[in-house]
Amino acid sequence: MSAPTTATRNAVYQRDGRRCAACGVMALTFQHRRAVGMGGSKNVPSPVDGLSLCATCNAGCEGVIQAQALRFGWKVRRWVTNPERVPVFYPREMSWYRLEGVRRVRITHTVAMEMGCSVYGAEWLAWHEAIA
Repeated sequence: MSAPTTATRNAVYQRDGRRCAACGVMALTFQHRRAVGMGGSKNVPSPVDGLSLCATCNAGCEGVIQAQALRFGWKVRRWVTNPERVPVFYPREMSWYRLEGVRRVRITHTVAMEMGCSVYGAEWLAWHEAIA
């Protein structure tokens, strides 16, 4: 995936309330939910491919908080072709959301679990049993 367009980047920041989805600070970077790999690809990311994160949380998603990033939908596995099927948790709001392009739709924990299980199966359950 290549860099997002300016319009996509701005739409994602707007959708996420112009705050880091993980910690709430207002200095933002565009987090690719799907891995872009070394050098990226020719695919331009859509809004559901992105999330607003600060530089610290963005770097952490590739390192120390990678497991949490997967569990909360901030990142998705490379093989996930439809990132909109993976719900996203916003800790500041203590809520799960389904991303619909430039919109966030609040969903229940139950729906988030169903969505996550439909993509990841037992792996999603294991991630969430560890924090239940």
